[in-house]
Amino acid sequence: MTLILALPHVAKAETAKAVIATLDAAEISVDDTTGLISARGNVEARTDGRLMATERLTYDREKAQLTVPGPMSLTESTGDKISAASAIIDNELEKGRFNDVRLATQSSGRMKAASAQRDGALLELEDAIYSSCPECADPNDAPLWQIRASRISYDRAVQNVIYSHPRLEIYGLPVFYLPYMAHAGPKIEKRSGFLTPSLGGSKDFGTAVDMPYFLNLAPNYDLTLTPRISDQQEPFLAGEWRHLTTKGNYKMTGYIHRPQDDLAMDSQRELRGGIMGSGQFAIGDWSLSFALEDASDDLFFRRYKISNTPRLTSNLSAARRVGQHYISVEAYRFRETLTEEKASTVDTILPALAHDYDFANPVLNGALTIRNRLTHRQRDLDVDETRLSSMLDWSWRKITKGGFILSANNRLTIDAYDFGIKEGDQTSDDARAIDNVLSANSTAFTLAYPLQRIGKKDRQTLSPKLQIVLADAADDYGVIPHNGQTTRDLSKSQLFQPLSPKDEASRVNLGLDHELIYRDRLTSRFFIGQSYNLSDETFEIRSGFGEDRSALIADATLYAGALSLTQKTRFSKDGRILLRSDSRLALAFQAFSIGLEHSFYEIGQTASNTTEQLEEANVRLGWQMGSNWRLDARLRENLEKQESVRADAAFTYEDDCTLITVSLDRDYSRVGNIEPDTSVNFTFTLKTIGN
Repeated sequence: MTLILALPHVAKAETAKAVIATLDAAEISVDDTTGLISARGNVEARTDGRLMATERLTYDREKAQLTVPGPMSLTESTGDKISAASAIIDNELEKGRFNDVRLATQSSGRMKAASAQRDGALLELEDAIYSSCPECADPNDAPLWQIRASRISYDRAVQNVIYSHPRLEIYGLPVFYLPYMAHAGPKIEKRSGFLTPSLGGSKDFGTAVDMPYFLNLAPNYDLTLTPRISDQQEPFLAGEWRHLTTKGNYKMTGYIHRPQDDLAMDSQRELRGGIMGSGQFAIGDWSLSFALEDASDDLFFRRYKISNTPRLTSNLSAARRVGQHYISVEAYRFRETLTEEKASTVDTILPALAHDYDFANPVLNGALTIRNRLTHRQRDLDVDETRLSSMLDWSWRKITKGGFILSANNRLTIDAYDFGIKEGDQTSDDARAIDNVLSANSTAFTLAYPLQRIGKKDRQTLSPKLQIVLADAADDYGVIPHNGQTTRDLSKSQLFQPLSPKDEASRVNLGLDHELIYRDRLTSRFFIGQSYNLSDETFEIRSGFGEDRSALIADATLYAGALSLTQKTRFSKDGRILLRSDSRLALAFQAFSIGLEHSFYEIGQTASNTTEQLEEANVRLGWQMGSNWRLDARLRENLEKQESVRADAAFTYEDDCTLITVSLDRDYSRVGNIEPDTSVNFTFTLKTIGN
């Protein structure tokens, strides 16, 4: 039976207003003597987007009040739901009192209380509990975590949740108490307040706690301040600024600290700090970006475990394309953090101007591009260099009817140099003797002939490749300070890749590539190649190139289900001596993965280590233990010295309401006066609170 009622109520000095309510029930009766309306059986009351459901209720027209003696539920238009053992509520379903009440929100937050008073958007809960964990199968069981308070005030209009005398309980056991606490309601995506703290320990700071505070200054920009309070140091402060503009976005992070005791030994500065930032913007047809890395002293980021980068790099760039033209303007600032300044260290590149033009129509049946560059490189301890360069880059490719792939590439470059000679420079005499304008040209002819065999279960491809490179460069390129010292590093990708003409040498390159695909279950690839020197140019040992022929390189990969294996090797030119080896093996299953890496470099094969062999091993482990637990661990070992380099592990628990991480990091390296150190970090995140 359905009953639609106009229920007027009149108060002094007020005009009468009527609330239209719809009442559905199996049985509805009216007591003419008392004026009470009773409803029984599948009772539903609807008004203004709200729905109340119960089995029995009584409506008092004089008081405009519904009395619900048994279990009931009230569902809002937003999806939030109040359940109670009994209730007294007004005819608008907005105000009332509930006993043994539960509140479930659409975003997984749950509250329950012995009693609650509701006045519009405000809900006051007595002897209450809040949690975002799912309901336990047994109602008497406690969830992983819950916050119990003498009173919880939940203002749904402004989404505020305020606790009086709250305590955090883990599986029902109290572990933490506060006299007062507040956080944003479940519908708030971003609001100022404390984020999840983390507890850690290290040699430099001792026991420390990070207490991030988030400042929601505007919808498009915010600031997070994270002070670190420790028992061995004065507070360390980090601040992260994020800003989304109509043209792009950027982020800046700053650090500042006044070091004490051993931590002050790295620098004589009373205050130490650092800054990092990045951003991308689009202004008209221009795309702009920047990156910033700088610190008060070289070892700041490493000492404070922010970054282990050996070089701090800052840059600013702007670029745009106009038809076939591409224009860019860049500036760079470099700072070495682990070594003293070397004569070859470039500190600043300003400016770096680039202009490329791609011809729309083919030239001699090939693609032609003009590349223009203007760069100024500045060194504190050595000769500065200004270079203006233009390159004509032409390429052509054809596949014959017989299946041969023919290609050609020609690069002609003209370079004009100007050197800023500083007094006492060792290279000043060489720099003064160099002609102002130099030129170089390189031509590469490549022939490839892929052969394919397709069987019932497999497909094989054999691809031999031959390339002839003819290069001619002005003699003075060889005495230009720091010219092309690090451009050559023989590998599969660089064997057939043309270099800049000034760095190129006449050579013949040979390579053989084989690929096998078996039933789409197994794939293997193998490559072997070598370069033969046709010039009288000499090369660094670590480049892999040689006076008559290069080292022999071989690459292999194998993919078979969960297994992947890659092997990159470099042998001496006769193939008898192993010079380099990089091996990687990985097994990746649904819940478990393991990776093994091994690297070997013979004497002279690395840029930083020319007097010793280098042999290292890395082990990586990932284990998803059930649906909630995960372990990730890594270990890096120096096999040549038989000592550990670094070890770290992270143990994580995550479910719908909680994220717990315990991590350990052991750094065995000694840099400056930074000794090996172990740091431990613990974070307990209550989802919907503090994240």
